[in-house]
Amino acid sequence: MDVVPYRLIRNLMLAAGVLYCSLLLEAAAGFPLDVRTSFLSELGARDQPTSPYARGMDLATGVLLLVVVLLARPAGRELRWLLVSTATFGLGTLFDSFSPMDCAPSASAACRAAEVNGQEGAPLVLHEVTSTLAGIGSIAMGVFAVLVLRKYGWGGVWGKAVAVLAGGVAVTQTWLGLQTGIDVLTGNELHAPGILQRVSVLLVCVMLGTLLPGLRQALSR
Repeated sequence: MDVVPYRLIRNLMLAAGVLYCSLLLEAAAGFPLDVRTSFLSELGARDQPTSPYARGMDLATGVLLLVVVLLARPAGRELRWLLVSTATFGLGTLFDSFSPMDCAPSASAACRAAEVNGQEGAPLVLHEVTSTLAGIGSIAMGVFAVLVLRKYGWGGVWGKAVAVLAGGVAVTQTWLGLQTGIDVLTGNELHAPGILQRVSVLLVCVMLGTLLPGLRQALSR
């Protein structure tokens, strides 16, 4: 880790973690959507007043993570796949900001009906693709973070805590992806596992903010 600007990357990761935490926007907006039956991405739907803020936060998160990957490239082979997965997550989040849903299904019966009948068309499909890319990237980040920490002895208590967080990200994001993917593939109405998604996003945010100190401690042992 000595060959990269550690403090700068740490601060960028921390900022990305805060910006990705759309739960903060949801709370600041007074919880405009039912947390049990909505996706956080609905905050960015074009018909929602929170749309420019949610999309701006995703855009900034994606840009910051891509800058982090570029700055961390000299770290070498031991972090290669972790950097690839971080770039995938960053790109998916970045593309998400440019491909919002037209409307929030949990807030509008007409929007839900249009979604079920396939009337949402290309915007919804594009949003699902970019969200899937971000989800795959976050799962891979969690997995490769655990593998790196394990390889280098976990890095003490801090490293073990980060490994638990990363494992939680991988598990909850996989669970979320399977639950929503089954609905999409079977053609059933998509039921948003709101609480699960919010827990998973919170874990991602905390992982982003703590990952680098944990890696540094493990790699320096």
